[in-house]
Order: sequence, then structure tokens, then C-alpha cells
Amino acid sequence: MKPKKSLKNIISYFVGNFRYKLYYSKYSFLIRDHIKEQIDYRIEVMDRDCYNQGSCIICGCSTTALQMADKACDKPCYPPMMKKKEWIKEKLCIGKKKQKILVV
Repeated sequence: MKPKKSLKNIISYFVGNFRYKLYYSKYSFLIRDHIKEQIDYRIEVMDRDCYNQGSCIICGCSTTALQMADKACDKPCYPPMMKKKEWIKEKLCIGKKKQKILVV
């Protein structure tokens, strides 16, 4: 199922592709740290079938650009891109969850 063409999806497409170009270039330092961390996290937690296929198995979007856009995954593998303060809180929760898994 292809996503509906809306202004929000079009903007997400451009943002995702722009960040993708920056992320894999010598200009990756232009991406704010909290955004780069979230991109790395999204790559880590995404569905492996989507990752291996190179596109989302639900909407068909290119996974690399989709992970770098502000919108959430429809599957849902990850939430929308967060502001810096929200991401700091989320990182603490993620860290606590990982510690619990390692302890068990």
C-alpha cells in the first residue's frame, strides 16, 4: 500500500532524502546530534525484513530515507522524530530497558 500523497508526506520525503545525503557525506556534522542519535536508533530497532528488502514492507517507502524523516514508521518500528529534550528523556528510558534485559 502506497502512502497517501499529502503535504506532510511530501515534506517528509524531502527531509528524509536531504538527511540521507548529509548522513552519508563529509557534511554529516550538519545534522544535529539528537537527530543523528535517533537515526542510529531507528536503524537499530527497525524490522529486519524492511532493512534487508530496502523498503518498508507496509508502505513501500525506501527505508533509509524513511528512517531519517520526522514522521513515525507505520509498522510501527519507531516513533516520530523527537525534540532534543524529549529525546534525552527517551534515551534514559531506553537505557533502563536495556539494563533490565541484560540483568535478566
